[in-house]
Amino acid sequence: MLNKYEVEVRAQCPVNPTDTDLYQFTIESEQTIEVEKINEFFQQHAREKIFQEALTQKCAVTLGVRATSTGFHSGIKVTCVAP
Repeated sequence: MLNKYEVEVRAQCPVNPTDTDLYQFTIESEQTIEVEKINEFFQQHAREKIFQEALTQKCAVTLGVRATSTGFHSGIKVTCVAP
C-alpha cells in the first residue's frame, strides 16, 4: 500500500533573511509514518537557512521516503523530487 502525506511548509529563505518561503510537500511511503514525525522534522529543519532542494533531499533521507516539494522563487516554480 502506498501512503501519501501532504503538508504545507513555511521555511526560512536562505538568500533573503526577511523572506519566508512556502512549499507544498508530498511525502510517499509504503510504510506508515507517524504524522508527528513529519511535523517534528519540518519544525527542526525549516527554521534553518536551507534551499528547497536540500530540504527535500534531507526529508527523503531522514524519513526514508520519496519526497516531492513545489515552491515559487522569484516567480519561478521549482519542483524537487527525492530520491
